[in-house]
Amino acid sequence: MHDASTLTGDAAPLGHPTSFREKAWASLASTAGMFLVTCASQALDSYGPSSRIVFYEYLPFQGAFSFVLAATLGAWLGAWCFGLLRRGSHYSSIRLMVGCLLGGLLGLILAGVLVLGTLRAIGIPAIVLLVGAALIPGVGAWWCGIVMFRSTQPTKRGRLGWLPLSIAAAVALWLIYPQLTAFPERGTVMEREAWARLNVPQYTFLTRTVEKIPQIRENVGRVTAIAPAAGQRQATALTMDGVEMDMVLDVVGDSGTGILRVNCTIDEDLVFDWQPATWTMDGHSTEILSVPNLYRR
Repeated sequence: MHDASTLTGDAAPLGHPTSFREKAWASLASTAGMFLVTCASQALDSYGPSSRIVFYEYLPFQGAFSFVLAATLGAWLGAWCFGLLRRGSHYSSIRLMVGCLLGGLLGLILAGVLVLGTLRAIGIPAIVLLVGAALIPGVGAWWCGIVMFRSTQPTKRGRLGWLPLSIAAAVALWLIYPQLTAFPERGTVMEREAWARLNVPQYTFLTRTVEKIPQIRENVGRVTAIAPAAGQRQATALTMDGVEMDMVLDVVGDSGTGILRVNCTIDEDLVFDWQPATWTMDGHSTEILSVPNLYRR
């Protein structure tokens, strides 16, 4: 007697239990991918082109969405690369990815309780706390990936086989895009000013405030351009009173150019807070203690 698969010439592979070793290696690959891509994304945000001008949202965890996307992309890439190396293995990359993400989340919660709470209270050295904070989520991701691992029957991949790769490429582009549109460090004053007006919230109102400063108008005459200075790390943040700006500006006028170091909080044409700014021109520095449109409490 011949079964149907023999008659049709198709081998029907029988399922077989997957060894713990294979599960462990697959989960390790997915966990490693999750951590590597996440660390690379965070490093790119901290030291890449987009770090030249940083905007902090008012609400906490402003980078949580990108963090989750990077972790998901890394976990899937790790599982996918393991499948390329072990072509004889057939398993659910989605289950493995979800397991690692879930384990990493549970590990982060546990690390937060132990590392920031219990262990810190009893005086554990800082280096041990840091190692523990990194190790606990990693072990959690690895173990949950093993638990969630399921082998599957081999399937024929049609057009939809490219769908996961397309989604992964879209997520990678999402994470890299801020670097492609980052502040033009080597651009001209006009290019840097145009970029700031487009990308920095309420930057136009900051330039209006700077133009009203008597000392600057006396030194450079009519202001023609105000741009974030190259080679400086600029920071802006959304607060309850408006947008806080800690910036170094190139101020260009008809009679010359100067540099203004400013730390203020602006809400449109009203300045809610103005820290003493430093105005430098021709090697001479002057403190600017106030501005005409400063809000008087």
